[in-house]
Amino acid sequence: MSTGKTNLTSTQFAAKKLLGKAHTSNLKGDVNESIPSNVSMPSDGIFAEAIPNNPGTAFYTLYSASAGGPATVEKVLLDVVSLSDTIYDANDSGGGGDEASTSGAHGYYLQLASNYQTTSSNPNKGSGNFVNSKRIYDSRGGLQLVPPLISNASPNYYFLQLYKGDPTDPANEITSGDTIDWQVDYYSGVVFLQDFNSSTVPVSASAYIYVGSYLNDKLTEISSSGGGGTDITIKDEGSNITTAASSIDFVGAAVVASNDGNDVTVTLSSAVFSRTFVTASVTSSATDRIIGVSASAAMDIRLPGASAFSAGGNFTIKDEAGNANNFNITVRASGSETIDGQSSVILESPHAALNLYSNGTNKFFIY
Repeated sequence: MSTGKTNLTSTQFAAKKLLGKAHTSNLKGDVNESIPSNVSMPSDGIFAEAIPNNPGTAFYTLYSASAGGPATVEKVLLDVVSLSDTIYDANDSGGGGDEASTSGAHGYYLQLASNYQTTSSNPNKGSGNFVNSKRIYDSRGGLQLVPPLISNASPNYYFLQLYKGDPTDPANEITSGDTIDWQVDYYSGVVFLQDFNSSTVPVSASAYIYVGSYLNDKLTEISSSGGGGTDITIKDEGSNITTAASSIDFVGAAVVASNDGNDVTVTLSSAVFSRTFVTASVTSSATDRIIGVSASAAMDIRLPGASAFSAGGNFTIKDEAGNANNFNITVRASGSETIDGQSSVILESPHAALNLYSNGTNKFFIY
C-alpha cells in the first residue's frame, strides 16, 4: 500500500509547474527540467473587463472601473460552510499545526448567501451562477472572488474578511493575523484553517465577486458582430449614420479596396481627378473632370450634358497658360442647359478657373 507522496515530491511538482516546467525527477532542479508545462485556463474563467482599483464598500452595490463603464464587481456577504472530510486535530502527526488545538474542520467552502437574489443589484441575479447559495467552487471559474492583486490601493478592499458571527459586529472579524492561521483560495472560494479553534469558527465572509463579462463572452460578441470587436461609428459630414457598423461597402468603379491581412487600403482611381490638356476649342466628356487650357487664340470649351454626372459631380476648367486676358476662354453649356442660368461663361483674366457641379439632370452651377 502506498504511503503517499513525500513533501519533496509535492513541493517540487508545484514549484516547477508555476515556473513553466514539468516535473520528471526529484533529483532535478527546475533549471534542469527540459519539458515545458503551464497552467490551463478556460476562456469562461478569464476576466475580460476592467476592474475598479478602489471600489466602494456598500454591500450588494455594483462598481465599475470608470464613470460610465460597465459594472464589474459587487460586494457581497458569503456563507462559510465546513467540509466534513477535513476534520482532524492539527496537533496529530502530519496535521501541520503550530498551536494548541482540538479536532475540527480545517476546510470550508464559500457560497452566495441564501437571500442573494433578493438583496443583490446584479442584473444577472437569478440566472447562471448568480443564484442563492451557489457554491463558488461548483462554478468552475464562472463565479469568482476578485483577488487583492487586482488593486494597489491602500487600504486594499479586495482582501476577504472572515467572521465568526454577525458581520456587522467588528468584534466578530477573524483577522488575517489570528492564531487559526487561515488562508483563502480566491478562485475556488475555499478557506483553509491551519489550527482549528472551537471558539473561532468562521460562519460568514465578505468579499467582492466579479460580475463583468468573461473572455468567452467577448469572443462571442466579436463573432456575432462579424469579427469587428469594437463598434465603429460611420459619419456623413459629421452626422452619425450608424454607431455600430458591422461592414463597410466601397461602391463605384473609381474606388478600389484591397487588404493585406487585416490592413485595408482604399484607392481612388486617378480617373476621379483626371486632367485633360487642350490648346484649341473642344467638346469635353464627363471623364475629363479637369481641363487644363493653354490658348493661343480665343477658344470654346463645350461642356458634356449635365446628366452625364451624378448630382454633385464636379468639373473644372483652368487657364494654365495664364493668358485668358488675351485669348478669352468661353465655357458653353450643352444644348439648352445652363451654367448658373446662363448659356455660357467667359474666362478673361490670367489663370482664371471655373469650378462647376452638376444637378445630375440639366444644369451646372458655379461654386
